[in-house]
Amino acid sequence: MAISQYGLTIVKNVTPSFKKLDPKDFDVFAQEMLEKNKLTDATGVACVVVKEPGSADTRERPYEYINNVVDGTLSKKRVFEIRTVDNEYVADAETKGEAARKAKNAMKDFKKDMTCKQVYRVDKDHELAFTLKYVPSANTKLGTYIIFGN
Repeated sequence: MAISQYGLTIVKNVTPSFKKLDPKDFDVFAQEMLEKNKLTDATGVACVVVKEPGSADTRERPYEYINNVVDGTLSKKRVFEIRTVDNEYVADAETKGEAARKAKNAMKDFKKDMTCKQVYRVDKDHELAFTLKYVPSANTKLGTYIIFGN
C-alpha cells in the first residue's frame, strides 16, 4: 500500500523513541512526536514507527523452472487475430474474410484503429512449454509499520 495515495510523505522515523518510551497510549505518543519534530501545523507529512522491519528478496534467481515435457507430435493451427493498435484483443477468426467481418462489426464498439495478424496456435496438449514459479529467499518478509501524520 502506497502512502502517497493518502497524501502523506514520511519525513521522520520515530522508532527509537517508541522503543525507549514503550508508550501505553499511542495517540499521546504520536501527538508528542509531531510536536517535538515541529510537524503539528504541517500538512501532508507523517512519521513512521517500525514494528517489524521487512527484508527484501536477495536471491539472484528467485524462481523455480518447471519444464513441461509432452509426448506426441505438435499440431499448429493458423488463426487471424484482430487487435487494436493499443494491443487490446478484439477477436479471432479462421479465415481472413471472417476476420474482416468481425473487425468491421467490432469497430462500432471499440472505435479504434485495428490490425489483423496471422498467428499460429498449438493444440491444448502442447501449449504449455514451461512454468516459472516465484520463490523468494527464506528470510524475505513484509514489514509492519505504523504511520501517523497530518
